[in-house]
Formats: sequence, C-alpha cells, structure tokens
Amino acid sequence: MKLLISHASPYARKCRVTALEKGIQGIEELHVSPLDEPEKLNHLNPLGKIPCLIYGENKTLFDSPVICAYFDEIGEGPRLMPKDGNAHWAMRRHEALFDGLLDSALNIVIDLRKPEEQHSEQWQQRWGCAIDRALSQAQNELDKIEGDLSTAQIALACAIGYLHFRLGKHDWLAPYPYLNEWYEAFAQRPSMQATQPK
Repeated sequence: MKLLISHASPYARKCRVTALEKGIQGIEELHVSPLDEPEKLNHLNPLGKIPCLIYGENKTLFDSPVICAYFDEIGEGPRLMPKDGNAHWAMRRHEALFDGLLDSALNIVIDLRKPEEQHSEQWQQRWGCAIDRALSQAQNELDKIEGDLSTAQIALACAIGYLHFRLGKHDWLAPYPYLNEWYEAFAQRPSMQATQPK
C-alpha cells in the first residue's frame, strides 16, 4: 500500500495515526504537494487532495474518513468504529463534528495565507466561532468520547493538534480545561508522537 501525504496535513495524520494504532505494516508514505505536484495526484484522486491511498491492483481510496474506515477494517485489535446501531451513528456524528472543526481551521489558515487586503474578517470570525462551538461540544460530551480508542478520538486529537500547529497564537483550549487535559494525555500516545507535523 502507498499513502500519499504531506507531513503538515492533519487529514493525512488521521490516517497515519489510525494505521499505527491498528498495527498495519508496510505502508509506503509518499510525500506530495497537491499545489506544486498535481501530476502526482490528480490521476489518482480527481479532487486533487491528500490523503489518497493506493492499494490492491492500483485501486484508490480517499479521503481521510474512508481511508481510516478501511484501516479499521483490515487492521488488528478492537474496532475503532462500532459496526452498527446507535453507537455507530453516535461515533459518525462525533467524527463529522471534529472533521468539520478541522475544515474550519484549515479555512482560516488558507485565508491568512492570502495577501492581507484579501483577508476576510467576517469569514475568519465565522470559522473561529465554529471551532469554539465544536470544542465546547467536545468538552460537554467528553464522557461519551473518552474510553476505548476510537475514530472520534483520533479525529479530535488531530484537529486540536492542527490548531496548535497552525493557529497556536490563540489559546483555543483555554476555556475548555477538561478537554485540554484529555488532549495532553492523548497526545503522548506513540502514534501521535510519531506523526507530529513538521
């Protein structure tokens, strides 16, 4: 298997953490810049996005929720996503919430990379409010998120890690001490340490 990534991509990090936690060996990581090297990616993922997994006879999977679900299916140990029932949909809901948090953070980062006169304070505020609401919900539902390792936990930890990495001038977790305590502990997992962005 080959996994197209960049070290800084939080979406790729979700996949890398999941693969490590599921004990999947032999994944070749190929570093690709979607903007600078589209010829390496666009024929595999028409959306031109990473992560992208190549497996089997040149089959591909994208994006991170699908790749993580595949790793959960083929890897070892307990499932990270319940197979069905209320627990499955509750986990899907949390995963969507934390992926949406990550999307909002990425939108802010992209906006800040534009020339200053093109920045949108209105959209940055909107995305920032979405991040705060998602973090608040995560703290309020921490009792449902804690426990056995799960897809939701990995998505949440990678999203918070990205906030620290790209938007660390703002202390996003200051209003959420219990969530911060959870993240500090989760971030010590070997899979998180091995995939820290560069």
